[in-house]
Amino acid sequence: MTRQDDLEDSGAPLIEHLAELRTRLIRSVLAFIVGMVLAFIVAEPILQFLLGPIENTLRALGDPSPTLQYTSPQEYLFTLFRISMVFGLALSFPVISYQLWRFIAPGLYRSEK
Repeated sequence: MTRQDDLEDSGAPLIEHLAELRTRLIRSVLAFIVGMVLAFIVAEPILQFLLGPIENTLRALGDPSPTLQYTSPQEYLFTLFRISMVFGLALSFPVISYQLWRFIAPGLYRSEK
């Protein structure tokens, strides 16, 4: 049996591949949303942690009360959203990479795994 025969025997119809891809993408997006919600819950402490070194440096340079300036009313909320997106991606990355692997792995040869 040649490699071409192995590929033809293991091939699934296009619809099955698309259904599997859809399932994996939905799971990945759900994991990202859950990670983002969890990160949004703790976004304020994360922001304060990230601002700590900057505030300490500004105090050392002579600014008695350094504060973060927002140029529009909603910018604080957008900052928290950005933080939750970055940390949500970090939290959900293991699930996303697992879903990617589970989609790609069946198409690989044993030596490629």
